[in-house]
Amino acid sequence: MTDWLFLIPAFPLLGALINALFGEQLGPRWCGRLATAMPFFSSLVVLAIWLGPGTQPALLERLWTWMAVGDFRVDVTLRVDDVSLVMISIASFVGFLIHLFSQQYLRGDYGERRYYFYLNLFVAGMLVLTMANNLLLLYLGWETVGLCSYALISHWYREAENAWAGRKAFVVTRIGDTTLLLGIFLLFAQYHTLTITSLLPLVAAHPAPALLLAASILILIGAYAKSAQFPFHIWLPDSMAGPSTVSALIHAATMVTAGVYLCIRLLGLFAAVPGMLEVIAVLGAWTAFFAASCGLAQVDVKRVLAYSTISQLGYMFMGVGIGAPSLGLFHLLVHGCFKALLFMASGAIILIYADDHDIRHMGGLKYRQPFLRWTFLAGIFALAAVPLISAAFYSKDAIINASFLVAGGGVPYALGLSGAVLTAGYAFRLYFLVFEGKPSELEEPYQMGWGMKIPLAILAAASIGIGWLQFPPGWPGPHLWVHWLAPELGLPPRPIGLEGGLLTLVGALATFLGIALGYWAARRERDGRGLSRWRFLASGWWIDGTILRVVPAPFYALARLLRGGVENLGVQALAQGGLRDGLRLSASALARGENGLASRYAVSMIAGLLLLLLLIWSWPL
Repeated sequence: MTDWLFLIPAFPLLGALINALFGEQLGPRWCGRLATAMPFFSSLVVLAIWLGPGTQPALLERLWTWMAVGDFRVDVTLRVDDVSLVMISIASFVGFLIHLFSQQYLRGDYGERRYYFYLNLFVAGMLVLTMANNLLLLYLGWETVGLCSYALISHWYREAENAWAGRKAFVVTRIGDTTLLLGIFLLFAQYHTLTITSLLPLVAAHPAPALLLAASILILIGAYAKSAQFPFHIWLPDSMAGPSTVSALIHAATMVTAGVYLCIRLLGLFAAVPGMLEVIAVLGAWTAFFAASCGLAQVDVKRVLAYSTISQLGYMFMGVGIGAPSLGLFHLLVHGCFKALLFMASGAIILIYADDHDIRHMGGLKYRQPFLRWTFLAGIFALAAVPLISAAFYSKDAIINASFLVAGGGVPYALGLSGAVLTAGYAFRLYFLVFEGKPSELEEPYQMGWGMKIPLAILAAASIGIGWLQFPPGWPGPHLWVHWLAPELGLPPRPIGLEGGLLTLVGALATFLGIALGYWAARRERDGRGLSRWRFLASGWWIDGTILRVVPAPFYALARLLRGGVENLGVQALAQGGLRDGLRLSASALARGENGLASRYAVSMIAGLLLLLLLIWSWPL
């Protein structure tokens, strides 16, 4: 089985290669079919791992030596353990469903072939990132998904704001990519290895406090930028300029979760720095609360979901920070299903409303699109963590409740619980405005084919049922997830008995309070007095605008200084200008000598001869 691991990233990579070389001959339709088949084949290999040998011990496949210089050696080795098995399952299978949905959703688009090329390449990059056994190979996958993200966000680049959104995402994530690389350099300088399984034991055995602090901060910035965490979240709402399927794949199920995955994979590094995990927990909880408050005032259907993604990722980081990485990974799996569902469904909604994204112009869609209504509602249930019948009730609430048990967990618990109220509020505000009320006159006839319905149905079922893998402690039923991951990630703190029951009850009440808030907010929105009028919330606490005014200004000033002082004065005026003027003067002097007078030629020859004799006479023997 270990000899087949390379097939998992190889299939989508092959699809991108065939598309690049022969896509023009195949045509957009066959390019789409080929691109869809590739992640499906990857999913079959992943399924064979689930059904076959399992990942205890981890599966390893060494492909070749990438580079070897002296003692420095980097092998291209793929590794599949329990954590990476979850990630490659999401990337391959959810990726396949999104490819399948795209067949009808993007049919006839002017960039169809380019779209499928980058989509396949993105899935391949994500699979390399999650299967890498060393940090350099992980970084290769990290950069690949970043490049594809830029290209896919800018897919409709003929509109200037879409191209600008792509550049904004690229620049912000580039900051994190750079700090991540610097962090990797620091770790290599100290421990002389990039292999993750060798590095972490060395960190534990030979801690270097100052260096580990610097490396962990740099790597954490990289994770935060990739996962759009406060204050690096500013690129994600604008990245909704891309197709909804891109948002489903990149900004819900895969790329934005890479930062969480990196923190879980390098948990030993962060644990070796006193106070670092507490910082991760507080920042995660704060991001969850902050983004949820912004989601309450958005009117663009996709921006509501974008802020919800930022918020839900905050809960995952919070799980890592409180010492419950298995619960963070559980919520990552659940979130990948219901958020991909909601983004794809929102794409259909936007098509129905003639490319109008404003939820204030919608309403009553349940009467004409009952299938879309029920699948969307399943995703809303999961997003709001409706008790018992939604997967997030068993994943997100487990993180919030666990935070109550850890030392110093009061702040994360309060922020997480407040965020849960707001989450249910914006989730049901979105549902009530789009599907309830009087039917809007702006609807256009639109019929979803089975290629769109099947992915929505599968993800809706997962959004409800996948949470039943892990019931709360003390409840009858399965408790599979945390025990399965315990050998690798340990057991998380779990409230039991009366304390556990009370915390679960408080979490359920928070959800119902949020649903009431959503109903109230939707009614006020229809009356023209909704939360969208609160500019503070609608603008994301003015953080994006403030950063755009403050941060780029010094860089523009530095760029102007370099252009005026170094390029114009130093390079062009002094270097290029001096050389040009020197050559001009030399040419002028030579031109004066070339005047046709034999007497001047003779004087020049005599002067040269005297100069030569003077040099010979003065040369030391």
